[in-house]
Amino acid sequence: MDDYIAIATLNDYIFCPYSIYLHNVYMDTDEGMYKATPQIKGTLVHEGVDHKTSSTKKTDIFSIHVYSDTLGVSGKIDVYKTDKKQLIERKNNLRKPEKKIIKQ
Repeated sequence: MDDYIAIATLNDYIFCPYSIYLHNVYMDTDEGMYKATPQIKGTLVHEGVDHKTSSTKKTDIFSIHVYSDTLGVSGKIDVYKTDKKQLIERKNNLRKPEKKIIKQ
């Protein structure tokens, strides 16, 4: 899957196209040199998801790897709530998402 585009990269591009350049230039250096505090906090939040320490509900599935051969993308779903059929993107600070994001 080396030829696949990471879904996180697409998210970064939507947020700031220049960030793709910065991530690639500084890839092999200490993340503390180029990551802002919110990004570091976000990384810590995702560690809870990766280690499945965020919830004890049996209906919550964590860290699901997904890919599409058709689209050439791969990524990971943070949390899938099977009882609600709902995908959850974990963030450090929660706020009501915009309507355009909910429709995605």
